[in-house]
Amino acid sequence: MISHCKPVANDSEASGKIVAAVSMTHTPGLGDRLDAPPADQMARLHRAFGQVRQELDAAAPDIVVAFVNDHFDMYWLNNMPTFSVSVSDVHYGPSPDAQDWLQMTRRPHPGDAGYGKRILEQCIADGFDMMRSGPAEFNHNVLIPKKFLWPDRDIPVVPVFINCFAPPLPTWRRSYELGRCIRKVIAERPERVALLASGGISHWPPFVDEDRIPADDELLQRQLRTQREGPVARAADPHLRRDFHAREARMSAGDQQLINVEWDREVMAALERGDIEHLLRQDYHAVERAGGNGGHEMAMWIALAGVLDGAPGRTVVYEPVKEWMGGVGILTYGGRQPY
Repeated sequence: MISHCKPVANDSEASGKIVAAVSMTHTPGLGDRLDAPPADQMARLHRAFGQVRQELDAAAPDIVVAFVNDHFDMYWLNNMPTFSVSVSDVHYGPSPDAQDWLQMTRRPHPGDAGYGKRILEQCIADGFDMMRSGPAEFNHNVLIPKKFLWPDRDIPVVPVFINCFAPPLPTWRRSYELGRCIRKVIAERPERVALLASGGISHWPPFVDEDRIPADDELLQRQLRTQREGPVARAADPHLRRDFHAREARMSAGDQQLINVEWDREVMAALERGDIEHLLRQDYHAVERAGGNGGHEMAMWIALAGVLDGAPGRTVVYEPVKEWMGGVGILTYGGRQPY
C-alpha cells in the first residue's frame, strides 16, 4: 500500500484541474554560468526548456503549486521544519546576495494566501505537522524555473517546502503521501494548477554536515554559521554565497566524480514507468551514497508524483553537466491524462 492518506473524494476532479506538471533541476549553473558547458549540450537544454515553456503557455495555469526546498534563506538549523507552506499573497526574491549570479533583480512575486492556507488545513487534517510561513524568499529554487519556463508572466506561486538538507529528513514515502494529500485540495478548488518540483538530480555540493565539519575549513565554518543562524548570519557575511559558488566551480574543474549518471537515469526511468514503489524503497543512506547530499532534493519530484497518483512521466532532457557538477533533467507529465 503506497499511501496512508485517505482517498481523494471525487478524485477525477483533481485530474481536470491539473493542466501541467514538470520536475526539473535548479542548478545555480543555470544562473550566470550558461557559457560554461559545451555549446551542443547547452543547445539541447535550451530546446528542452523552450518546449516545456510552450507547453506551459498553452496550459494557461492560474496558479503554480511548487514543491521546493529552502537553502537557508528562510529556515535554518535552529528553526527547520520538515514541511512548510507559505500562506501569503506576495513573495520576494532573489535575496540581495543572489541577484548577480541569478541575473535577476529583487522584486515581489505573486502568491495565493487562500490556496496556501487550504493546503495547510488539509495537511494538518491528514496528520502532517505542516508549518505555516508568511512571504517566501525565492532564490534558485523557484526563480530558475521561472526564468526558463514562465519568464514573462507573473503566475501566483504557492511554495510547499520539504527539508532536504538537515537530517533527519522525511522519507520519500512521506513526501509522496504529502503529494497525495495536496491532491485533495486541487480537487476541491476551481483554479487550473501547474505543478512544479525543483531540485536534484545527483550532485555533491560542499554542504556542511554539522557533525563532520573540518575545523580548518574556513569557508565551511562560515557556511555552518549561516546554516545555524539564518538570515542574520548571511547578512553579516554578504560574500559567502559568491565564495561558495567559486568553490563549486573549482570542484567541477577537478577530476572528482560529482555526477552519478547511472543513478540519475535509474531514478528518471522509474518515474517514467510510474514505478513509485521502487523509489519509495530508497532510504536516506542509499540516496546519500548514490545521489550525493544533493540527491535528497529528489523528494520534491516524489511529492509531485504523489499529487499525480504515481502517473508515468516523460523525460524531456537529461544532461550530465560536469561544469555545473550535477545531472540536469526535466520530466513532464503532459499528454498523460488522466492524472
